[in-house]
Amino acid sequence: HGFLTVNGEKMSKSRGTFIKAGTYAKYLDPEYLRYYYASKLTDNVEDLDLRMDDFISKANSDLVGKFANLASRSGPMLANKLDSQLGRLDEQGKSLIAKLAAAKDQIVADYENLRFSAVVRTITALADEANRYVEQNQPWVMVKTDLEATRTTLTAVINAVRILTIYLKPILPRFAEKVERFLNVDKLSFADAGDVLEDHKINVFERLFERVDQEQVNAMMQESKETQSPP
Repeated sequence: HGFLTVNGEKMSKSRGTFIKAGTYAKYLDPEYLRYYYASKLTDNVEDLDLRMDDFISKANSDLVGKFANLASRSGPMLANKLDSQLGRLDEQGKSLIAKLAAAKDQIVADYENLRFSAVVRTITALADEANRYVEQNQPWVMVKTDLEATRTTLTAVINAVRILTIYLKPILPRFAEKVERFLNVDKLSFADAGDVLEDHKINVFERLFERVDQEQVNAMMQESKETQSPP
């Protein structure tokens, strides 16, 4: 790729847009930045702009709202109501998981050909499919009247989390480690994308991502500006 700019401008010490890695790490998870870069990088030589409003939006809408949300909506409910025990997939669940698994070859090809933004677009579209499945089945309502049907629905959601984690692992290795612990599985790889978890006990859910707020970014930018020596 080409040069990295910040908020559309060249990196500048005087403007506080020359951000040291150590300063960034004081305020924000490095995986947010890995994801943001991946969402922008293509196989062409192009400049990359770290636009802070877009950075915050992607972190919160994708990492928190799409990926972590799937796990947080299913894991605690399984633990609290269903003894952390997965059941088996029904036909609707099998259809969802088959659709996610079918994307593997294209995702692998895009990774290998440095089309990282295409990888991210595909994975977020799959996450949208999985979140629609949750909205359609409403396990938070179902759990009040039919525990076993809820278990079936959440088994599909957990399997969707697993496949999405496999696809995201090259970009978000720490996220993947947390999910592996939560799902009580060995280290995941692309070879596992076609498998399913059924009749399996998961571990206690741990938070995967925190929302990024504007104050964190402002503080990072301000410290970057204050700690830079004059040019």
